[in-house]
Formats: sequence, structure tokens, C-alpha cells
Amino acid sequence: MVDVHRKEGGGIGVSWVRAIVFVLLVYVISVTVDFCYNVYYDREAAFQNVLNCSLQVFRSNSVDCWLQNGTLLGSARLGRLLLWDADLDIGFVQANHTEKLQLLMNELDSKCFGVRSDRRRGVRNPLLVFRKCTERICAEFHETSISNGIVTTGDGASPQRELFPLRTCTIGDVVAQCPYNSSYYLREAYGSGWLTASLLEFF
Repeated sequence: MVDVHRKEGGGIGVSWVRAIVFVLLVYVISVTVDFCYNVYYDREAAFQNVLNCSLQVFRSNSVDCWLQNGTLLGSARLGRLLLWDADLDIGFVQANHTEKLQLLMNELDSKCFGVRSDRRRGVRNPLLVFRKCTERICAEFHETSISNGIVTTGDGASPQRELFPLRTCTIGDVVAQCPYNSSYYLREAYGSGWLTASLLEFF
């Protein structure tokens, strides 16, 4: 004889398990969506605000600047910032006078950053790299000299024709400037697989 009560009890138990699994699934999805909107996209907006502010400072001072390293890679591969990259990377033409350079860096601090600012010499050349941070976002500004057709930064040198004339590019909602031959610089930084390899391999 079939135990009707046991069968009914088993059915109720299965229903409860399914209900719990459904509730947990809904919770996980809601947490994921909340993370995407309040963390990931909020971080992207913060990056874009800092980038846009920095570019405006350079433009107002008539100083050429461009995206490089991971920021350039994000623009070339995705048309947006790589949020797992540590910071923004911007190259700029060396100022003619130390005073002008200091005024430019001070303006970046007062208008765009202001929380922390320091500088270091390049690994290969004595040109400066300025690192500036808000409470959430950091950016590195790479001083660049141009002489006899050669562009030099703290990390190395390249032919001037690979950098200039700068090309308009976009990264997220920000209109910026990129090297004339971005592929050259990305290949130098990330190897021949810069366009096809998983982006996670580079960071």
C-alpha cells in the first residue's frame, strides 16, 4: 500500500527546496545587477570625469597630450576604459620652463585631483612621471620631450612620426587624442597579440 501522507510530505519538501533555490537565485541576480550599476559603472563614470577634467586642463594651457599604455589599449580594443587597469595613463609634451610645468601640475591638483600627488623619474630616462589621485581614481602623467625627430619619455624613445600628428579618438564618452600610430605603441607595450589576446593577460 502506498503511504499517501509520506508522498504528500515529500512533494511539499521539494516545493520548499525549489522556492528557496528560486529566492537565492533572485538574490544573487539582484546583487550582481547592483554591483554593475553602483560599482562598475559608477567607477567608469569616475574615471571618465577625471579624464575629461585632465584633458580640459591641458587644452586650456595649449599643451598636447594623448592616451597611452592601458588607457590607450582600452580605447583601441573596447572604445572604453579598462576598469581593472590600475590608473589612467596620459602623455604630454614637456613644458619649456619648469615654472610652467609646476603651474600645470598645480592646476591638475586643484581642479581634478587634490587628494594625493607625487612624482618619480622614469626607469630609462630622467623625465618625470607625475602620479595624482582622487579618493577613488589615480592617473599618471608622463612627461615627453621631442628632439631631432625622436620622442623620449621616462620609459623609452620612439620616432616622432609614430606619435604625431595626434589623432582624435574616443574612450567612453570622452573625446581625446591618441598617437598617430597607436598600433606601434601598443605593440611595443603589450606585444604582437595586443589586439587579439585576452585583456586579462596584460594586467
